[in-house]
Amino acid sequence: MKIYDLNELIAFSSEKPVKKHFLNAKGFHAALICLQNGVEILPHPEDYGVFFTVIRGSGLFTKADEKVTLGSNQGIYISKDEVRGIKALENLVVLGVQDRQ
Repeated sequence: MKIYDLNELIAFSSEKPVKKHFLNAKGFHAALICLQNGVEILPHPEDYGVFFTVIRGSGLFTKADEKVTLGSNQGIYISKDEVRGIKALENLVVLGVQDRQ
């Protein structure tokens, strides 16, 4: 059994998001994404679906042409090829689980 302590992966940069991949499985991939207050991942399409869960903080999430603010213990699924982006409204820690199907 492997235990993952996500607290050990938390790190912030004032210049860019910090993304730490920690699990590759047959149907999914997991990463912890940390954005310091004000740091942004500009909206862009990806060739995989992803479920984002906010672990700590809050952020503005872009899904296609919609924007929604999410806080701790809230999540959003964004489909393959759908435009997505994240802007931290305070220090933000997000668990991203990519759908590899």
